[in-house]
Amino acid sequence: MKYLDSNQGDHVFDWNKHQTLDSPFRRWFHPPEKLLGGFITPGMTVVDTGCGTGFYSLPMARMVGPTGRVIAVDVQPEALVMVEKKAEQAGLHPIIETWKCEADDLGALPACDFAIAFFMAHEVPDIDAYFSRMSQCLRPGSALFLVEPWFHVKRANFEKELVAAVRAGFSMEKAPTVRCSHSAILRKG
Repeated sequence: MKYLDSNQGDHVFDWNKHQTLDSPFRRWFHPPEKLLGGFITPGMTVVDTGCGTGFYSLPMARMVGPTGRVIAVDVQPEALVMVEKKAEQAGLHPIIETWKCEADDLGALPACDFAIAFFMAHEVPDIDAYFSRMSQCLRPGSALFLVEPWFHVKRANFEKELVAAVRAGFSMEKAPTVRCSHSAILRKG
C-alpha cells in the first residue's frame, strides 16, 4: 500500500512497525485510558482510524463495554489480523469490528460518537477527503481527537490539517496535552 507523507513524499508503510508502537513504554508515554477516558463512555460507537495493531482499539473496547462498539480501521490487512487476534485473546472480539480501507478512502463508516486519528493523518493522500468522511460518520456534537507526532509532522503541516478539518465542518477545541505531539479536539457542528 502506498501512502503520501506530508513531510517525506511517497513511501510504503511496513505494518510490522506497529509492533514497536505497542509497547509498555508507549503505554506509559501515551496512556490510552488517560488520554481518551474523558471522551468515551459505555455504549458508545467509536472509530480508530489508522488503528495499526490495536494500541488504542483494545482500551477503547474496554471503555465502551459490551454495549458499545469499536470500529478499527486500517489499510494493512496484516495489522487488522493482529487486532482481531488481540481482541480474541482479551475477550473483546464481540466489541471490536475491523475494517479494511483504502489509502485514499475510509469507506462508508457507520455513525459514531467519537473517533481518533492518532499519528496517522499525515499519511493520508487526500486530507480533505479524510475529514469529509469523518464528518459524515460522526454524529452532530461528536469529537475527533487528532494527534500528530512533533518529530515527524511540522507545525505548519499540522495547521494545514486543521484548516482541512474546518473546511469539512469541524470546529477546534482545546485538546489535552499529548507528549511530543500536536493535538486538537475537532468537534462536528
